[in-house]
Amino acid sequence: MVTAELTSAIRQTWRPALSASAVIGLTAFGIGLAVVDPALAGSTRPHPTLTGSLAEAAEILLNNARVLSAPFLLVVLGFPKSRVGRGTGDLVVTALTAASTVPVGLELGRWQGRLLPYLPQLPLEWAALVLAVHAWVITRPGHITVRQLAPLAVAVLALLTCAACLETWATPHRQGNRLDTARDTAVWRAAGCLSPGFCIGSGRVASRSHAPFPSLRSVPLGRLAGAAGISSTNRPPQGGIT
Repeated sequence: MVTAELTSAIRQTWRPALSASAVIGLTAFGIGLAVVDPALAGSTRPHPTLTGSLAEAAEILLNNARVLSAPFLLVVLGFPKSRVGRGTGDLVVTALTAASTVPVGLELGRWQGRLLPYLPQLPLEWAALVLAVHAWVITRPGHITVRQLAPLAVAVLALLTCAACLETWATPHRQGNRLDTARDTAVWRAAGCLSPGFCIGSGRVASRSHAPFPSLRSVPLGRLAGAAGISSTNRPPQGGIT
């Protein structure tokens, strides 16, 4: 009985620790890469792009929730029920975690303290990412039901809501909502960017990263951004890593 209880306690401890270690470790890995070779990250200094509107907060929240729904959808779709499904789910969650954290580490390693004013939301977003990864880890063995995951899903949504508010209203703001010059547009196009939001620029690794989380507006988090979306948002990427 004691052995069974001890085993259960160890499992309850290492699973969240594993999820947190993956997020922190991959972020640190990105930081280390940028310290060794800063050219792997973007090349333009951070500068503000958000204007502090409710629409921006809603867009950030929607994008983040969409991305972090993936581990929960894997459970709903029954991936833990088969060996192939579990393997596929492991790959999906691992890829999501790496694509979300390594580009962040690259930009932090390159810009360090200059980027921090744009990242008050990062601890909350990383906490939400940890919980989402943890949701997959604990359901992978098939002992947790979808209903039992509901509190985790609510917690993730609450964290993302707070993070979106912080990113929208606690980061530096730009004046107006249009690109100021033709030069800015040319920079976006030269970067080979694809959609509105954050563009990590011409770094050898960063410019090829399509990390979807935490948001299209985050610094340096989110998808590649650029010319294709200028007509709809008319904003350069938050943080200005173009």
